[in-house]
Amino acid sequence: APAAAAAAPAAGGGGGSISAVLQSMQGPDLYWEEKGPLQDPPKEESDFKEYDTFSTFLAACQQHGVDLTQPDITVLAPGNVACEQFSAVAGPLTKAVCEYHVIKGVVNKDSLGSADLTTVEGSTITYRRMFRKDFLDNAFCGQPSSPPRTSYCANVKADNGLIHGLNEVIYPGWSESSGGYGSEGDAATRA
Repeated sequence: APAAAAAAPAAGGGGGSISAVLQSMQGPDLYWEEKGPLQDPPKEESDFKEYDTFSTFLAACQQHGVDLTQPDITVLAPGNVACEQFSAVAGPLTKAVCEYHVIKGVVNKDSLGSADLTTVEGSTITYRRMFRKDFLDNAFCGQPSSPPRTSYCANVKADNGLIHGLNEVIYPGWSESSGGYGSEGDAATRA
């Protein structure tokens, strides 16, 4: 049932600015995974745990003055779990990282492969279609899944644009050959 419940907020939207919609909507669905059997009473790894939120990303945008109420934008929203994983390796979300999640213009998920993905930060995001998923740099975008795999929203409407969910934080300077977080040459870990 969580996959069906997760689709409900994504289908809605339209109730205010992107910032307001992100504050009120449910994020990616989370499952107990390897910690399930350790609970009292024990849970299955595939049992639904809770919905993530976007509060870490929203707080970082607010702290750095990244305006999510400006007109005609598309926001690529990482949930709190993705932000925590990124911060554990690369430190807190910076202004550049937050701005990199905001595309100039309203881009539907079906148009990601052909649209201009220039961000407010000034860089352009790389689009790739692999494994039946749409990837933006190192993250997949707007991916529906069946439990126990987490689903990520797409095409959530707000008064000033669209929201697409990401499974990871993306960052300026990413390249396909960087190897991911913490690898040699990864732009996120360079000082």
